Amino acid sequence: MAYIRAHETSQKRKGRVVKRYEVVWRDPVRDDFGLPVQENGKTKMRSRQESFGTREDAEARRDELNLARHTNTGTYALAQQRKAADLPFGHFARELFESMQGTVKPRTVTEAEAVYRRYVADSFGNRAVATITAADVRHFRAELLSPRPERSYDTRSGERRPALNDDGTPRTMTLSRSTVKKAWDVLRRVFDVAVVDGAIKANPALSVPLPRQAATARTDTERADFKALPLTPAQIAAVADYIANVQHQPVYALAVTFSAYTGLRAGELRGLEIGDLTLPKTPGAMGMVSVSRTKTRRGGRWETGTPKSVRSTRVVPIDGWLADDLRDYLVTHPRRLDPAAPLFPGRMTCAEAKTAGVKQGDRAVAPPSAEQIAQTYKWTDPINTDNVAARYYAPALAALGLPASRWHDLRHSFAVNSLSAGEHYMQVSKWLGHASFVTTLTVYADYISETEGGKQAPLSRPVAALGQIQERVVVNLK
Repeated sequence: MAYIRAHETSQKRKGRVVKRYEVVWRDPVRDDFGLPVQENGKTKMRSRQESFGTREDAEARRDELNLARHTNTGTYALAQQRKAADLPFGHFARELFESMQGTVKPRTVTEAEAVYRRYVADSFGNRAVATITAADVRHFRAELLSPRPERSYDTRSGERRPALNDDGTPRTMTLSRSTVKKAWDVLRRVFDVAVVDGAIKANPALSVPLPRQAATARTDTERADFKALPLTPAQIAAVADYIANVQHQPVYALAVTFSAYTGLRAGELRGLEIGDLTLPKTPGAMGMVSVSRTKTRRGGRWETGTPKSVRSTRVVPIDGWLADDLRDYLVTHPRRLDPAAPLFPGRMTCAEAKTAGVKQGDRAVAPPSAEQIAQTYKWTDPINTDNVAARYYAPALAALGLPASRWHDLRHSFAVNSLSAGEHYMQVSKWLGHASFVTTLTVYADYISETEGGKQAPLSRPVAALGQIQERVVVNLK
């Protein structure tokens, strides 16, 4: 039976000694499986205690423990619940991330941890999970949706510093809808773990839903939502020609064309190896590319992963003219005999080029030869699409007077141009690697040909058999 034991502390309040009240009781010692430990034929017991600042709180806890003695679980479960409730929010976040291992891609776990550290940890990480209320969650939601100071990354110091406007005032920004949803999802799932582990009785995030649309006013410096901008075949040709002949990067020009006519995602393009290509020797014959891996750069290293979904592992046909260009390109590839070599190479940094003794020089003054260009590539590393997009693709669009476009819009270009040419949306969906045909219909409905809708065998208008109707009328009249 639980009882209260009072003791005086060394602290004083208003001239009086401050007392603490301990609730003391005995519980069975349990093994790793939660079963009571037997010793000499008897259940081994241990003393447990919990401390309170007031006698009222201690008495309430004592009565709760004494009442729990008559339940199936006894006082053990009640004491463990209080112990779990005192654990910090970050403990259950770690439990969540560990439980995700093996059930999702490692990249998904890494991204969830990054979202937690950046947006959630400062607010709740060190707080006891049972002390977090719905009001705290509402304040957190308000912070997510409110404008915040924008920070810029200093490449020299590796620190993030406040970004400033031209007049020196701090620049603000609002988190995107997708970022807010990711942070909120991590918060909700951590609370779910705490509920399952018995630390709290209910998830406080469930009573504070996100609004359907963020109700924040757009800041002056915030960019409008970026919309997909597929390129036409003529625009794709112009961009590739500019990258090849003006920027002197024919390999990356081919990579742009390849992406626009196969619809591969950036990670899938980085994961391509020479062995993934099937190119017939007959000129003009169609080839194919097998998509089975992705590559992502993290912490200065390339990590190999799997495509986005099961349907993303696929085979995409290559038009005959593009197969011819790829065949000519492979002739100049230094590792063309190695099936595991990256199809499109990365590029040396200035430091790597200096170490290797490669002179990049001013290409606007003296166009380099094919040998000089080949020396600047890292044929052991895959293409860095972010680098190519920033250094070549975006400048080419600007120089040609075309609207700003993302690298991912090359994938949209493949879908739009294929559907506009009359390809069936189900076939295009397979080539894109969409998890469902519904995704293709939702994203590209405006580009699907009207001839693909409607009935191929329409039914004729129903015509009543007058003879049978007259006979039934005569019978009824009789």
